[in-house]
Amino acid sequence: MPIGLALLSWDNKVGSIIDFKYPGTLNLEQDLINKIYLSHGLKQSNVKEEELYELHYNDQIILSYCDKTRVIEFGYDMLILIIHEKEQINIYKLISELILFAQSCFKHPEEDRISYITENIELFFKKTTERKILLLGHAGVGKTTIKEIIFEGQDPQDLLIHPLSPTRGIKPSVYSWLDLSLGVFDSSGQELNGILNNNRSQFIAFEKTDTIIYILDITSWASKSKQIISEIQAIKDIIKIRSYDTKIILFLHKIDQIHPSNRESDINDLKNEIQNLFNLPIYFTSIYPDLIYGVYNAFYEILSGFSDETFKLKNILDDRLKEYSKILCFITNDNNSIIIQSMSKDFFTILINHVHNLIAQINQSFENLAESKIDHLMISSSNGLNIIMINLNLPRYNLKDLICTSENLSSDKLIWLVGELKNDLSKYLNLTKEH
Repeated sequence: MPIGLALLSWDNKVGSIIDFKYPGTLNLEQDLINKIYLSHGLKQSNVKEEELYELHYNDQIILSYCDKTRVIEFGYDMLILIIHEKEQINIYKLISELILFAQSCFKHPEEDRISYITENIELFFKKTTERKILLLGHAGVGKTTIKEIIFEGQDPQDLLIHPLSPTRGIKPSVYSWLDLSLGVFDSSGQELNGILNNNRSQFIAFEKTDTIIYILDITSWASKSKQIISEIQAIKDIIKIRSYDTKIILFLHKIDQIHPSNRESDINDLKNEIQNLFNLPIYFTSIYPDLIYGVYNAFYEILSGFSDETFKLKNILDDRLKEYSKILCFITNDNNSIIIQSMSKDFFTILINHVHNLIAQINQSFENLAESKIDHLMISSSNGLNIIMINLNLPRYNLKDLICTSENLSSDKLIWLVGELKNDLSKYLNLTKEH
């Protein structure tokens, strides 16, 4: 799938203008735009012909269409399509499709071109599923901490020592991979009452929300259970009154505060008590090393329900790993964020974030040093820990690396497993592309 598409025009006073770009986050450097205009201006062709120019820029291929029969009257109007150099795609077919698309686009009046492009954008881009998660709960229960660990790769042990500053207002963040664009809205605990009782705040927070995660902790439930029950009921009422198709999920956080000898029985009692009140899904979580598996597991279950592609790829990992012990595998995107993860229940959880951080740091250091990406990497410790990272070469899906860590597999066996996983993933995605 292409990286992006843009509609460019020329103004004699200000120069090049980006009239439209897709996606909205597409970064078009001025140096690239200058090269495109220079290429069309210098190319030796009849000024009464249309032309398609192919330009290689960094690790990208830029296909640029310009109808020179219009230049004298309208200036250099261009439609450009950007793809990754490693993209396995029929470039000749893509060029033909771009020419036909551009011809149709420029037949429309200038004011109608953007509408034409947006209405037909799926010719080049797979439709994206947009989802929104809203985090609600009292101040200090761990909303922002959980978000930072899952989506930003923060080390839980660092956050235990250095807690984050309180969130103010509603803070949105957007994460994209495969067929999913996920908005995570982190809310201020101090403003929870306003969100639940002010119509404007309700609209901002709840509108188009797919899942609300209400986070409470052991301490707040013990001291404020009546208030929490009232708030959860208020959330349910808002969803019903406004006819929102929104799911509510509960996180009972900081279960590390329950004594280990009583933890299992206390959790069962709490689960029965809360579900008798609301009959809502509930996860019991903590960011302490020996309990953090629950946080990862909860979020990857939630996210796999948002995206068919994520769900299917996670199943591929799960199916391959189900016969293994003490193993962790995850897939990252181009931002080095983890988007799919699978691991055995007996994996030493303290290692999870150390592995995450190690891979992110190595990637960043190598890219700064060599201005390139790591193709494959293997790390072995003296006590039998093996880590393998390989580049998936799947830029069209925003999938970057597959990383597998094993506490008991030999390096040869782990290499074989990683190779099989890569083949499974590539086979599935290539079949998906064909259909």
